[in-house]
Amino acid sequence: LLNHGICFHFSTDGCYMLKVYFDKCCCSFSLCGTLLYEEWVYTVGLYDKILHMPKFSIDGFLFSYFYMSERKNVLFHFALAYSDWHKGRTAAVCSEHFDRLLQDYPEFHNCKCCLAAFILERGVFDSDGQPCEKYEVVAVGTGSSCCSGWLCFNGCVVHDCHAIVIARRALRRFLFKQLLLLFSDDLKCKERSIYKVTSGSCLLKLKPKIFLHLYTTNAPKGAAQCTLMSSYFSQKLQCHVKGSLIPSASVYPSFWGACVCCMSDSDKLSRWAVTGLQGALLSHFIEPLCITTVVLGDSSHRFKKVSDTINKRLGVELVDQLPPPFGKHEMIFFSGETVGPQKCSSQCQKLSLNWCLGDFSIEVLDSTTGCTIEGSPFISGPGYSSRLCKRAFYMAFCKIAEMNHRQDLLDLSTYRDAKTAAHLYQSTKAMVNEQFMAIGAGPWNSKQMVDMFEQYSKV
Repeated sequence: LLNHGICFHFSTDGCYMLKVYFDKCCCSFSLCGTLLYEEWVYTVGLYDKILHMPKFSIDGFLFSYFYMSERKNVLFHFALAYSDWHKGRTAAVCSEHFDRLLQDYPEFHNCKCCLAAFILERGVFDSDGQPCEKYEVVAVGTGSSCCSGWLCFNGCVVHDCHAIVIARRALRRFLFKQLLLLFSDDLKCKERSIYKVTSGSCLLKLKPKIFLHLYTTNAPKGAAQCTLMSSYFSQKLQCHVKGSLIPSASVYPSFWGACVCCMSDSDKLSRWAVTGLQGALLSHFIEPLCITTVVLGDSSHRFKKVSDTINKRLGVELVDQLPPPFGKHEMIFFSGETVGPQKCSSQCQKLSLNWCLGDFSIEVLDSTTGCTIEGSPFISGPGYSSRLCKRAFYMAFCKIAEMNHRQDLLDLSTYRDAKTAAHLYQSTKAMVNEQFMAIGAGPWNSKQMVDMFEQYSKV
């Protein structure tokens, strides 16, 4: 790299900068945000012409090919090496954070074998005033199963305890906290929020140079794993029913309406690429939030096949029909390193852990019941309902609506009413479900009756 005039600068706070030198002129790129996520054109000293070529995909990552004068490959090697750097840093950050959370609870450490975590990448400045990237774990989930009994209709049970699903629920809890910061009367709290108010839009936007990444120790269950096994069901919608994963078209409606049946991780990721991760309640306040990259923690995964399954199964016909601000976002997949044990112990096999930034401690659920276990470091209160259950989210939603002076939302009588009132989100979700049917993937079976509960009391 030095032969091409490239060197790395390591700041005192552990952040990184890439500096590209051309004779006595210097051009600085941030290691992630500027070079790989945005369209930037640089003018450096006497070299007043930099050609910005179309994007290419190297090792699963999209980047832009730059060249200046005769130095055509100055940044090419860096782009090749970036994927290793990103997936390595993502895995390391998640592993270290999980170990720190479990430091006082070693009996649950084996749950790391089925880990998923969301990492927020922010463009910041290091101690020398140089732009760099900060990786921060904001949501963690573990688990490998879901409830196998009857549906719960009071909103107090978490039916699906698979790691990616739990991590996404923890992420939504984190987003509610960010809105509490933004709508606070304290200016310092407002500054800490990742969201900002923009003119001309009633929905909040992420602040600039913020990106969301997902790390998971296992390939998403469902279509993605079927693709790796060249299965006939690789494009079919699948759901978990009493410990088995079967095509959703095979489940009788009468069974679906009474027993726990949860759509697979692969199906949910494909839909989240369009609807976003925020869900219906948060769609009243924020723009869709999508995943930028996904790091699969097992190097044996053929991540390109997983990527094609998740990103391409809905086709391109849907794109032009989606109402703003929704769109189809392509997640970039990496094959990374495993950070946990290969097998889960019998003690942890039926447990599910969750945490989000701002939580004092982890919460441990029994995935067979969807409720907090008695020995959990965090217990919400009587009844052992989880802080990630629908009712907890409904309470957070009402609090945000009150702080934002949204009486129209406070007047909604049930959780389902609050969800269906997010009209653009619901129409987008319906379009995705129709597209699944159109391509022959099968029906998306929704648990609508579990959303009919009311608030305990008006906020």
